[in-house]
Amino acid sequence: MNILFVSAEVAPFSKAGGLADVAGSLPGALTPYAESVGIISPLYGHINKKQFDIIATEVSGEVALGMEHIPYTMFMAEHPNGSIPVWFVSNDRFFARNGIYTKADGEGFKDNIQRYFFFQLVVLDLLNKRVFDVDILHCNDHHTGLLPSMTKSLDMKIKSIFTIHNFLYHGHFSKEDSKLLPDVFSGSYTLTQWDNYSSLLEGIDNADRVNTVSPGYARELLAGDNVDANSLIRLRYAEHKFSGIVNGIDTKYWDPENDQYTPHHFSAESLEGKLKNKIELLTSMGLDTDVKAPVLGLISRLVENKGFPLIVKLLDEFVKRGVKFVFLGSGDPIIAAQLRKACVKHPRKIAFDDGFNEPLAHLIEAGSDMFLMPSRFEPCGLNQLYSLRYGTIPIVNNTGGLGDTVENWQPGSGTGFVFDSYDLNSLRAAMKRAIDTFRLKEEWTDLIKRGMSKDFSWDQSAKQYLNLYEI
Repeated sequence: MNILFVSAEVAPFSKAGGLADVAGSLPGALTPYAESVGIISPLYGHINKKQFDIIATEVSGEVALGMEHIPYTMFMAEHPNGSIPVWFVSNDRFFARNGIYTKADGEGFKDNIQRYFFFQLVVLDLLNKRVFDVDILHCNDHHTGLLPSMTKSLDMKIKSIFTIHNFLYHGHFSKEDSKLLPDVFSGSYTLTQWDNYSSLLEGIDNADRVNTVSPGYARELLAGDNVDANSLIRLRYAEHKFSGIVNGIDTKYWDPENDQYTPHHFSAESLEGKLKNKIELLTSMGLDTDVKAPVLGLISRLVENKGFPLIVKLLDEFVKRGVKFVFLGSGDPIIAAQLRKACVKHPRKIAFDDGFNEPLAHLIEAGSDMFLMPSRFEPCGLNQLYSLRYGTIPIVNNTGGLGDTVENWQPGSGTGFVFDSYDLNSLRAAMKRAIDTFRLKEEWTDLIKRGMSKDFSWDQSAKQYLNLYEI
């Protein structure tokens, strides 16, 4: 079994969200069970070739995009987490810019459709040239959603898996856009109710197997939650080949006993280092260093569906209760402005780092008492898994993968605080329950240890993916 994992982002080289973490971890977990596993992704301008020892290869070519023939060159590196080859598609016009999908202000690049058409056509060209020996093409999200139909159109003897990491993003393109693709492909797509096409739905229609990143999210999609009528018809038509597999985490990279980014290490048997990391976090963020007060961390893209409309309304109330907050993330400038305003109002209680900061992300996980994740919807979520591993108790909405992975606390059982309705009062009640339980030191210590004992390594998830590959 030879597997090629195709992704628009892959950690640690490029990252905008959870897709990058999966692309950077799942292939490594598959290597013990497959003959070969490789990854292919664009070479973005911000990727440091020297840092990651990314070298040029002799592989190059050109693909037709409309009337243009656009060249590409290939670079290659070994993934830091194992001997997995990572191939990078290089083209200055489409990828030599600092953002992955958006500019610094959060606005999407206007040529994103062309960029990922180009990326997929290059992958197809490489498959045609047999640069890779591929049995299974594992495509991810709308950026790669046309590849299953492309390989079928060319009668390639390659099976395809399509993983939905977030159904919210479809990669819609117009009839005019479709003319950029070679004639053999451009007439084979199905119109949506908006008289355009969806790269995401094309992947669902044409892949041999389709999955999403938790059983809970799969159930929600098939039930029609946040799904338009046209998309629901196509999802249900694919139900026979559709499943959900919870994401795993890289337990070597996210390891409280050996974390390269945290100053103090700890384990479930010896938690002293967690308290020291809390002091380090508070000091580094300029917050009051009273360790008896609970610290709530949050690491997220700043978008509405992550629960920020609820969170910002509760900040004043919980600061009065003695709670401190540390936020890390970038995205919607309105949400960023709201968080900055809260920091000005409560400079010793609320801190916000606007951007991507990997060392700080690890310190937040290691030093916070609780992790706030009240998403309106969440396909899987990874930060609640990192949090459990670091003894940082998640507060989550019962949706998607959050409900699959966090067990609601009751005295003597559970791993976090789960609320069932996405509204202000439900979140308020869950936060209050968490803070009240935090005061019960023996119960809180048992809660930490239960969370840290859970196994969310990629190995179990990888074995479920292997079952999908047996097409």
